[in-house]
Amino acid sequence: MIAAVAVLFAVQNNTMTSVHFFSWTFAQSQGVILLGGFVAGFIASMLIYLPTHIRNKLKIRRHERRLSDLEGQLNEERGKREYIEKEHAAALRIQKNNGVTGSKAES
Repeated sequence: MIAAVAVLFAVQNNTMTSVHFFSWTFAQSQGVILLGGFVAGFIASMLIYLPTHIRNKLKIRRHERRLSDLEGQLNEERGKREYIEKEHAAALRIQKNNGVTGSKAES
């Protein structure tokens, strides 16, 4: 679709134009020169954008790995907490049973 529009643009803008760039001079249709400038600008912008994009992708991957590690540590700590809470509940039951038994023995 974009290629068809580009060809249509180049055909409709077929006036010959001379371009002088430093010591180079060349003549081409106006449409081809404008499309060439557009393509060159697109390529230049992609070359500027790609390092940032790659750096951001690497940061995202690093943060995702870190998040996964932290979630694993959190699950470990939750497991430890559950174990400690069970042990504490068992100790309270034992203490409560010893307290009840101890008060019966005193009577």
